[in-house]
Amino acid sequence: MKTLRLIALAVRYHWDSQKSNPMNLFAAVFGMILNNAIVLWGLWAMLFDGKPDARELTVYFVALNGMLTIAWGSVCFFLGGLHSLGHYVDEGALEPMLSTPRHPLVMAGISDSMAPALGDIIQGILNIGVLLWIASPAETLRCLLFTSICATGVVGLFILTGSVPFFVKRGNNLALLLREVCLSLSFYPMGKVFTTSGRFLLYITPAAVTGFLPITAIESGSWSDAIIAVGAAGAFLIVSIKVFALGLQRYQTASYVTAR
Repeated sequence: MKTLRLIALAVRYHWDSQKSNPMNLFAAVFGMILNNAIVLWGLWAMLFDGKPDARELTVYFVALNGMLTIAWGSVCFFLGGLHSLGHYVDEGALEPMLSTPRHPLVMAGISDSMAPALGDIIQGILNIGVLLWIASPAETLRCLLFTSICATGVVGLFILTGSVPFFVKRGNNLALLLREVCLSLSFYPMGKVFTTSGRFLLYITPAAVTGFLPITAIESGSWSDAIIAVGAAGAFLIVSIKVFALGLQRYQTASYVTAR
């Protein structure tokens, strides 16, 4: 509860600082919505428009992108510092966060809030509205519920990729590349593009928990698929935190040796 209150206070602080320049805030949010709309609907037109099973593919595509844009935007808005975790490690900005009683991941998360991420959240909500129009209420409700599972996967992705600089010198650029690859695999409807054998690629990447497994559970409505998606997201988050803890040990040891 104290952690949630701390996150709320941090978001309020960042939000107040953004409101001091409302035109920049409006431009950033509107620009994000416009960018998302062009990319998402342009991709749909390129891949699915005119196909015999276009309606089924559209439901899949709208649900996937509605879930993921809300999840991605929410994490970036409320825990935006996790997006820059690799940069903090590379630049030594993580060290002051280690001297507080809070977990360094919490401190890193609340250190920033990405205001343009509101555009992602708004775009995702619009997608959910479209989904309610073209799909069943049950499928729309499943999409809303699995948004939290997708967000868990996004948090794990930020932590895992942000831990790369612990093990690779000046590794933030590599971390950004890995994150963008995962983002592309998650946003693109690869579950409909890949064949059965090609889907193996999705299972061995973080895109499984940030996109493929949740959308599979949404589409099928199966309890077994839902349990797999929830379990995979939870396991991925735990592994990501463990990797961060392992890297943090190396980081603290290196800082101690440097100080000596």
